[in-house]
Amino acid sequence: MPPSYPMSPMQRLPLPETVPSGVEVWLLKMNLQTPVSDSDLVLLSEDELAYASRFRRHEDQVRSVTTRAALRRILGSRLELPPDTLRFIANHHGKPFLQDDAGIEFNVSHAGYFALIALSTGGQVGVDIESRDHEIDVKSLGAYVFSPLERKSGLKTDEDFIKHWVAKESVLKALGEGISEHLQAISILPGEGECYRIEHERPEWSGIKAWSIKAPDGYAAALAVKNDAAFSALKTFQS
Repeated sequence: MPPSYPMSPMQRLPLPETVPSGVEVWLLKMNLQTPVSDSDLVLLSEDELAYASRFRRHEDQVRSVTTRAALRRILGSRLELPPDTLRFIANHHGKPFLQDDAGIEFNVSHAGYFALIALSTGGQVGVDIESRDHEIDVKSLGAYVFSPLERKSGLKTDEDFIKHWVAKESVLKALGEGISEHLQAISILPGEGECYRIEHERPEWSGIKAWSIKAPDGYAAALAVKNDAAFSALKTFQS
């Protein structure tokens, strides 16, 4: 059901059929030319306000405040709590979680005029959106981003790179890992339909899946979900 608190224009995105139940993704459209909304500012913690104030560009401040306020409203609606009372903590890579374990995982991403907010009640979740309005040196960046297996798969165009990047970032965000230090530790390859094939050698990453998801024109987006039960079953089998 849509969040009950007033917020910027949002819509719930349709997801591929193979995405687990209990996962939803919301698309938020932002007006970057208007002042930061007072109704958003009052929901944020002192740390969130301080973080937003560090951005020099007005549009970056709007993205930070608007996305965080929307996240608070959605979570508040789900938990039946006032949005401004929610408290967050972060792991050592900076991925945020609700301080009180409420059984809901979340992740956000923003680019240009849009943000994505993903919620999951069935495992860790990661989401990423990027604008396609960039010229990319695929060869030089690919040497940094792509694993040897990925380089063999023929990712050559800007379109290939952006779609691949959002998938890989969403996966690493769902895993709660640092992006830069693990880029080549995992391979994201074409799979069936919108689902990617994921190759890695880390048992603790078992159960991770990723999908290409709907995005506005000029953008690419991906969703990843980690089923922690898969790793628990693997540990039980190996013990």
